[in-house]
Amino acid sequence: MDNDTQFDPSAIRMAYFALLLSGRKYDNLELAVAQEMLKLNRLASERSLPSMIGHSVKIAATINSIEFEETSKRYLIKFIADNGERKEEQVRSERMDSSHKDAVKKIWGRDLVGHRVIIFKCKDRVESKEAPSGYRIAPYCIDRGKVE
Repeated sequence: MDNDTQFDPSAIRMAYFALLLSGRKYDNLELAVAQEMLKLNRLASERSLPSMIGHSVKIAATINSIEFEETSKRYLIKFIADNGERKEEQVRSERMDSSHKDAVKKIWGRDLVGHRVIIFKCKDRVESKEAPSGYRIAPYCIDRGKVE
């Protein structure tokens, strides 16, 4: 495979501008830009939090409960969507032992019960015997405030 056909020079420019905007000090410009470019590549990977959010369906809802399940290492989120059905639904967060564990705790470890939210729901493409087509997960949530 020819690597030149996959390379995009604008990635270097983007990494350079990100480095400049960060205000970080560096001794070796090429090394610093290379490290920044690798960070940007990780952010664009399929398993990155921004990519998962980008591939999600947005659901306006009210949270009924959030419980941490020790067995699955996930938060179980029960909610009622604002779609008029008034039926309680549930979805789980990413695993707390995933690479996004700090974000998972920050997003779902707070008190959102009784809050109107936008839940981002996507399919986690991990294949297993229990779920050959993957799991539905909620990688992100926007808090819109307590229901009055």
